[in-house]
Amino acid sequence: MERDPYFNQLVQEGSSEILKRIVELEEKLYKWVKIPKRENWMDIVETIQYTTLSDSSIRRAVRKGELKASRKTGKLLFQKEAIDKWLKSNPKLAKRLAPF
Repeated sequence: MERDPYFNQLVQEGSSEILKRIVELEEKLYKWVKIPKRENWMDIVETIQYTTLSDSSIRRAVRKGELKASRKTGKLLFQKEAIDKWLKSNPKLAKRLAPF
C-alpha cells in the first residue's frame, strides 16, 4: 500500500501533528457525508407509524393522487402537512390524526 506523501512529513513532525491532521480530516469527512435533516418530511415507515395505516393504504392513496408524495430521492417522502390534510379530508381517517 502506498502512503500519502504527507504521512512521512507528519511522522517526522511528531504524533501530535498526526492526531491534529486526523481530526481535521475527520471533520471534513463528516461535513461531506452528513445528510441534512429532513424537517417535516417522513419516509413510508415514519408515515405508517404516524398514521397507524398500512403500507398498502398509504401507497394506494399516493397512486390515486389523494396523498401528495415526493419521489425525488428514489423513495417516497411525505410532508407532515400533506399527511394531516389527507387525514382531515377523509372522515374515516381523521380519527387517526395525532391529537396535538
